[in-house]
Amino acid sequence: MGLAGALVFAVGGGTASPAALAASILTAPLLVSAYVATLLRVFATPRGGRLARALAPAGRMALSDYLGQSLLGVLIFTGVGLGLTGDTPPTVVPVVAVGIFAVQLEFSRRWLARYRYGPAEWVLRAVTNGERPRMRR
Repeated sequence: MGLAGALVFAVGGGTASPAALAASILTAPLLVSAYVATLLRVFATPRGGRLARALAPAGRMALSDYLGQSLLGVLIFTGVGLGLTGDTPPTVVPVVAVGIFAVQLEFSRRWLARYRYGPAEWVLRAVTNGERPRMRR
């Protein structure tokens, strides 16, 4: 159902069509559920378990990585930085995104070898719990 809704959205005119948009909004939770179920099945296999362990550092620093990706995206693509939005071919954008994620994954792995939390996660934990958590391992 989720895939059918996404197809209706894509073929039906996207955000310009209220019916296509409604189909997408109503079926999006089903599509996400299918993605999650598929990933859980993959991660339950030996090869998938290795993949999950390789991605775990990025998951433990998800907020820091998200903020870093946003900052790098602004610096690369908008006028605040390099302003490459109109000059970057659409096929290059996913390559840049995967490259940024690969660098962040390695950075997260190295950071978490020395520290308990990512920087943003530490701040969030400190504010939420009202205390200064221990950062070093």
